[in-house]
Amino acid sequence: IGCEYATIFATLGIPVFLINTGEVVLPFLAQEIASALVEQMQRDGVEVILKTEIRSVKAPLRDELISIDLSTGRVLEADMLLYAAGRSGNTLNLGCEKVGIKLGKRGQIDVDAHYRTSVPNIFAVGDVIGFPSLASTSMDQGRVAVSHIFGTAGAESIARIFPYGIYTVPEVSMVGMTEEQARAEGIDVCVGRSSYKNMARGKILGTEHGFMKLVFDRKDMGILGVHLIGSLATELIHYGMTLVQGRVPLLEVTSVVFNYPTLHDLYKYAAYDGLGAAAGKRLAPSIHELT
Repeated sequence: IGCEYATIFATLGIPVFLINTGEVVLPFLAQEIASALVEQMQRDGVEVILKTEIRSVKAPLRDELISIDLSTGRVLEADMLLYAAGRSGNTLNLGCEKVGIKLGKRGQIDVDAHYRTSVPNIFAVGDVIGFPSLASTSMDQGRVAVSHIFGTAGAESIARIFPYGIYTVPEVSMVGMTEEQARAEGIDVCVGRSSYKNMARGKILGTEHGFMKLVFDRKDMGILGVHLIGSLATELIHYGMTLVQGRVPLLEVTSVVFNYPTLHDLYKYAAYDGLGAAAGKRLAPSIHELT
């Protein structure tokens, strides 16, 4: 949320400071994607301040600026401060404890695999039960819960694999494993990349930045993860979801026919690059050229 709002204001030409306590922004993303997003923020005028905490905030009097004291000793002045501290379940005034519903950390409701709470006839879904707290998964959780409530032939559970979309400028989206996660699990992985600016549709759109990264198992060439940063990334990711769900090999992707010119060619050329990388040949630009 902090990154989304930072890029929105920066796109409007407003100077923005982005303060992050960690060494990296959005650590759950592929490191290349997160780095590319930070680089784009900096090009758009965002000052990214890492490994820094806010010590105190002095509220303004009338037309004065907000004074923000950082752990580094630096003091920032700004018109507005957005403090993104994570999500808490909006359960405080529901009286859950009075009917025996157990709450976990941050006021979130504990549920089982069918979204049943500790009270058998009460179900809960969505943000109030915690991760992943996405509109898409929350709606499907509701459908699953209703199926169990009425014993209908609906979905037994939500999909195990689903995409993430971050509505920064540019958009970021991913599904499946990152290269770092795969290597941590001992998988011999390889990657293929493609650049927006090298696609015909990318040239038509005038895009200078943005790329796709495919993560695949070198052993069977099956695709494990798809990672995107660029225009319409949250739209493009859905084909990638089917690739990850089916662990589709790269050669099948290179034989798919897409409308031309469209940004879906990113998949085909990232697959070509992946085949070259697996064979020890580099076909596509490096990450520095892509960004």
